[in-house]
Amino acid sequence: MGDPTTSAQQDKYVAVIDQEMVTDEVRDIALKYDPLNQTGQDEGFHLTDDGELHINDEVVIEEHKIVANKIPTDAIEIVQLPAERGELVHQFGDNGFRLYELPGPSEGRVVGLLGPNGVGKSTALGILSRSLKPNLGDAAADPGWDTIVREFRGTAVQTYLERLRDGTVRTAYKPQRIDRIHDQYDGTVGDLLGDRDERGVGDALLERLDLTALTDRRVDDVSGGELQRVAVAATLVADADTYLIDEPSSYLDVDQRLTVAQTIQEFTGDSVALVVDHDLITLDVVADSVHVVYGEPAGFGVVSRPLSTRRGINQFLDGYLRDENVRIREQAIDFLQDSTRPADRGTDAFEFPTLKTSFESFSLRVEPGTLRDGEVLGILGRNGLGKTTFAKLLAGVLTPDEGEIGTDVRVSYKPQYLQPAFEGTVEELFASALDVSSRTVETDLRQSFDLDSLSERTVADLSGGELQRVSIALALGRDAQLYLLDEPSAYLDAQQRTAFGATLRQFVTRENVYCFVIEHDLLLLDYVSDRAVVFEGDPGTRGIGRSPQPVHHGINRFLQTVGVTFRKDPTTGRPRANKPGSQKDREQKSANDYYVV
Repeated sequence: MGDPTTSAQQDKYVAVIDQEMVTDEVRDIALKYDPLNQTGQDEGFHLTDDGELHINDEVVIEEHKIVANKIPTDAIEIVQLPAERGELVHQFGDNGFRLYELPGPSEGRVVGLLGPNGVGKSTALGILSRSLKPNLGDAAADPGWDTIVREFRGTAVQTYLERLRDGTVRTAYKPQRIDRIHDQYDGTVGDLLGDRDERGVGDALLERLDLTALTDRRVDDVSGGELQRVAVAATLVADADTYLIDEPSSYLDVDQRLTVAQTIQEFTGDSVALVVDHDLITLDVVADSVHVVYGEPAGFGVVSRPLSTRRGINQFLDGYLRDENVRIREQAIDFLQDSTRPADRGTDAFEFPTLKTSFESFSLRVEPGTLRDGEVLGILGRNGLGKTTFAKLLAGVLTPDEGEIGTDVRVSYKPQYLQPAFEGTVEELFASALDVSSRTVETDLRQSFDLDSLSERTVADLSGGELQRVSIALALGRDAQLYLLDEPSAYLDAQQRTAFGATLRQFVTRENVYCFVIEHDLLLLDYVSDRAVVFEGDPGTRGIGRSPQPVHHGINRFLQTVGVTFRKDPTTGRPRANKPGSQKDREQKSANDYYVV
């Protein structure tokens, strides 16, 4: 491998071609303006026998950006790639996504993978689970396992690849998109775990993850947070050598995230465990070490060397990997404690009265409150206390038993669960639902959520993070006075959450609208909210939504109910969970300061 600190020849370029977006116009531009073709070398962009646009990786140069810039779509991207940064592990087709290096599995340790969406974290898990065989960069080749192992001789991953070659690795995998479990299993929670329990730990996991009461409930009938815990339990009951767990924190409240992180640590024991998560609090608790995965989403990804968890997270946020001398992001992700808020509110207000509703085994009461225009009200609390029910009451999806929501307010509602029912492309979806030429869509949404890169994609084929971006943009693009966003950060990476927070603040302030945000990411909720509604009670039985209060008071009150304290990281300012029973934890609890950030 080359020295990452050497010479200007280190940087090279690759072309990423989306063949589905290649039109006759794109082909003509690429062939005509290619700088190599113009010099008569005829080594640049060309058409294959199948009529596809192609260019060999080794001839791509910086000047090929001229071609990409002349094309009105994202059909061609010229990506600057650190050369000799590591071993090219896998490539998807000619000019397709490339993954460099692999994380090093380690027995008895939990290894975290941290990075933006689309840079190969799930691809790495696929290779380590043996569901994807690496091709070492030659999409047309099928190298033997001896060849693959030889390429990684002397690295931390060599021994693991030898075990993959020999077929002696048993893996258990928890997928990112837990909502798809409904399509794969229609029995009860107890049956699901019982069928998979090879270690005799099912009952212990049911109790540890607070799932005992759900054993007779059908998988189709459990909520998102419950389904996430069921998916984690169904993974950990398997008798495996390697546990691969993709985004275990989505839809979980803070208390549940910490419990799941501790459970993964406890139940993976001496086995290998790899965890992908965007929630830094979860990763901080669950991981013994971290690999930062960086690159160009959908273009390439590079897996860094292992770092201690704290150093890895902080260097990821800073955007600079010091040991490898790699700048992975132009700017740091700053953990601002307060967003810019207008000094004066408008005179218009949205009021909701005391609301009561009940179901067969659950009752909800929400105390009255008021929103001024241009204000965001954050909603937080443990799962199972009625936060989503409250949003549905406000949206008119449900009718309260007591209290009345005014019908003269136009409402836009983004639900908690994402269901890609639309048959068509993202562009067709937006054209059918919004005025795509409006200032909001063009200025706030297309750029902030990178919608142009998704425009030609079929909605049903989007990943969780992509579908979340589309769902948020759809909600904010509607002409409404009241916007309800239920768990908008699920599946978004750290950078996307920051961009969403800034966009939402600007949108609500400029448009003078009302906004409710249900969120478990405390930092995001703190950043976007003016005040907070805290839900308390007995999960699954009784919920009480308190009247709005200052956001920091609300977060502190919520953390009191779950017994978790947070401190500020001295380097980045990010909130870090204190270890239960530690001196810092005891000091903050004694002072009733559960959220010191």
